[in-house]
Amino acid sequence: MAMHHEMISEDPPETLSGLAVSLAFWLCLLCSAALFAIVGLAPKYLTYLQLRNQFDSNQLRLVHYEQQAGKIEKVIEAIRRDKDFAAELARVEFDAVRPGEEVIPVDVGLELDARNHKGTPPPAEVLQKWYEPAVQMFASDSSLRLTLLAVAALLVVISFAFLQPAGANHGAVGDGHRSIWQTLRRRYIREA
Repeated sequence: MAMHHEMISEDPPETLSGLAVSLAFWLCLLCSAALFAIVGLAPKYLTYLQLRNQFDSNQLRLVHYEQQAGKIEKVIEAIRRDKDFAAELARVEFDAVRPGEEVIPVDVGLELDARNHKGTPPPAEVLQKWYEPAVQMFASDSSLRLTLLAVAALLVVISFAFLQPAGANHGAVGDGHRSIWQTLRRRYIREA
């Protein structure tokens, strides 16, 4: 009787150096993707922030104008319902003096002016968020954007040339008898 022995192939357990190479590979790719995302998304996010600030500013003005309209509506309603209030308002508006009234001059800041319904002016603009200057810099500085893209490309090249996890089977780059180019050639070019 012939016995068949099945060969069970076991992958060698990953060494600590292989794990470090794999981790460095993925970290380089993740950093490269983050840099590319910063360059690609900063202009769009800056536009969003500007539109959001404009919207918030418009909302604040709208609330201010609604409050003013509410005060004016109260005055209109009081004029319609209370004839004494309407007469007094007209007298103040036209600087009319009743017979026997004494006019006492007062400081301009203390005068009653029925036409002055300005109230407090609405805020000019909304406060910037703490990160908006950085977004502005990433969106508008073309030399910084090119530098970030170059660093991202360099990280991709480094990760695929020197830190590819499959490279652990081909020997380390630092072997004394092989050059970097020989190691890269051996890693990426298959010989027939």
